[in-house]
Amino acid sequence: MGLLARLFSTRARRQALLRRINDELGERIEAWPYATLSRPAEEISFAQEIDGIAVSFSIEAYERNASGDLHVCVGADLAIFPFLPPSYVFWKRPDETIY
Repeated sequence: MGLLARLFSTRARRQALLRRINDELGERIEAWPYATLSRPAEEISFAQEIDGIAVSFSIEAYERNASGDLHVCVGADLAIFPFLPPSYVFWKRPDETIY
């Protein structure tokens, strides 16, 4: 296997890992209270070790529409993964429902 094939294979595996981790975490974060998700990203973002890998999670409600719905973006990042990481996005209403 050539160098490029190995690099793309490694990148594909890391991308799949990040997508799986981010999707699982995103579904859990959907259950967080509206008040928590309204806080600044610096207060609710965190890092943890998953399957022996250090992963940083950026959680930010970067938009609030006229009805108060929050547009939340969850991003997972590996220090060893220098490409654009996947994101998990959803809307949270003040009544705690999501879409």
